[in-house]
Amino acid sequence: MRLALFFALAASLSAFADSRVERTATWEAESPGARPERTNRRETLWIADGRVRSDDRVSRESWIVRTDKKVIWRLDHALKTFTEVTFEEAAKARADAADDLKAALARVAGSEDEPELRRFLDAFTPPDAPCECRDDGDGGPVLGKATRAVSVSPKSGPGVKGRVAPEGSGLDRLAKTLGEAGMLAPRVAEALAKSKGMMLSGEWTLVFPEAAVRETFAVTKIEEATAPEGTWDIPAGYRKVAAKTLCRNPLARSAPPGGYEGDRPKEEGEPVEEPTGEEAGKDE
Repeated sequence: MRLALFFALAASLSAFADSRVERTATWEAESPGARPERTNRRETLWIADGRVRSDDRVSRESWIVRTDKKVIWRLDHALKTFTEVTFEEAAKARADAADDLKAALARVAGSEDEPELRRFLDAFTPPDAPCECRDDGDGGPVLGKATRAVSVSPKSGPGVKGRVAPEGSGLDRLAKTLGEAGMLAPRVAEALAKSKGMMLSGEWTLVFPEAAVRETFAVTKIEEATAPEGTWDIPAGYRKVAAKTLCRNPLARSAPPGGYEGDRPKEEGEPVEEPTGEEAGKDE
């Protein structure tokens, strides 16, 4: 009941203006068969109906999701290039990666690699069972605003934890857009989309066309404003380049050199793991 009243208050405070959010974030990006990458970000996030844009001042990159065009764009402002992946292409990449992971799991069943590969499989093929956004109690003040601690815990696969404040808007639109794009597990997005206000700190897993990203974030400023002209479009003069894709060679980090019997060889352009520990220096 408290959570329902909390979100009812948020709804009364929300308007249909765009939401502008400043935040810091840490990304832990992983793809089957590739080394994890950890990066820190300082972002401006724009949220509108069916549209989300993130501008990172550290990497000088942006990503844009548009449900009207069913597309995910990644912009490199240093190189003035962009990539384009449709929702359909992203879904196929996840399905292909899931097929490879299922085959790999059959080969490594019972090994120490199985939990890692299964974790990736859960991220790329989240369960279809409904889940709820749970009220975990008082979240304490964040940016001088009262919050409630909330969580979404699906039966398997990554969930969401965070603190939500009613003095703001955009969480419902953000979750719905990311869910439609397949970047957030659909049932998790569905549960979050029933919420109002804004999540001021939290963690969740986003699945981009090339990697699964565990994101931990903290909002530093939030306001309602109109997005500047051109926010939702590719800037003039930017050149389209090929998008990175999910690695199709799902070897876990502890796999033996060369992989398991039955693993397909790496293709040209796929990452090659460098030997570590005792394996390093054997050929020297």
